[in-house]
Amino acid sequence: MNKLKANRKQTGVALISVLMIIAIVVVIAASMTSRLQLQIQRQQNIQQQTQAFWYAMAAEQFSRVLLARSLAGEKTVNLNQDWALQGAAFPVDNGTISGEIKDLRSCFNLNALQNNSGEANRATVEFNTAQKAFQRLLELKLPDLTMPAEYLTARIADWLDEDSLLMTSGSAEEDDYASLVYPYYTANTLMVSPSELRVILDITPADYQALAPYICVIPEDSRLLVNVNTLNEESAILLAALIPALTEEAAIEILKDRPEDGFTTIEEITASPQLADAEVPEDVKNMLVFTSEYFMLTATTAYLESGFVLTSVLRKNDNNKIKVLARRFGDHG
Repeated sequence: MNKLKANRKQTGVALISVLMIIAIVVVIAASMTSRLQLQIQRQQNIQQQTQAFWYAMAAEQFSRVLLARSLAGEKTVNLNQDWALQGAAFPVDNGTISGEIKDLRSCFNLNALQNNSGEANRATVEFNTAQKAFQRLLELKLPDLTMPAEYLTARIADWLDEDSLLMTSGSAEEDDYASLVYPYYTANTLMVSPSELRVILDITPADYQALAPYICVIPEDSRLLVNVNTLNEESAILLAALIPALTEEAAIEILKDRPEDGFTTIEEITASPQLADAEVPEDVKNMLVFTSEYFMLTATTAYLESGFVLTSVLRKNDNNKIKVLARRFGDHG
């Protein structure tokens, strides 16, 4: 009798042990299945993102060909050419490709604010033509900046120049940035992206977003050249900023009277009724151009559930070859 009870007890223990083993195996199997599903989903995401990336690279190559064909033999760069077509979108396998090409001579090149005067006493240095134009742009379009337009102009100039001397009393240099809670130094060189503006002392996100439509950065180029043939109604303010005698409305009227294939001489602009009684300084005339060699492509692609944004800075060489100067991945707005 006791032997029978012992056998039953041993059988019960064995059954419990088997059930525990089965439970452990089920938990392990469920965990492995969950991890496997996660790995599969991760791999699918990577594959989709990679395909979206290559769609963007294809858009870049197409844009290079389009620019080369559109500008071959042309004396001007204007909005009537094929490259300037906006809102183009193309269906591809399981996705779409859309892109927009912008002339970087139709926005304000922040690198033009670099101060190269070489003066030791920056407190007495006057703004150059580009800096005056930028200050006027801020005063006309951004009256609600968190700082005076003169201060922001000087702070960008001091961010770009090679010394550590303040340009004006409202500017900022290395010591000002080094004393912050999270310190850093000024770049003391040209910008590579307009997003660098966000690290200028006291610039707020609202300031940056308000200024973003009018600014750009051309790598390794500190000139301010404005292509009057690619300005539109929104960017006409650049013309008014360069020529103080012009209002924004008058600048828009000049652009409305622009020939279909663009202006070809500065005399066509100065002869307009809006400038009949105004004297355009010679240095400003030299900043008004009718062609461009720098462009920016913003390509947006989608593949299944993944998306990709590529921003490429393109340059047209003298032999009409289009070269990629820089690429940025993701939305940097």
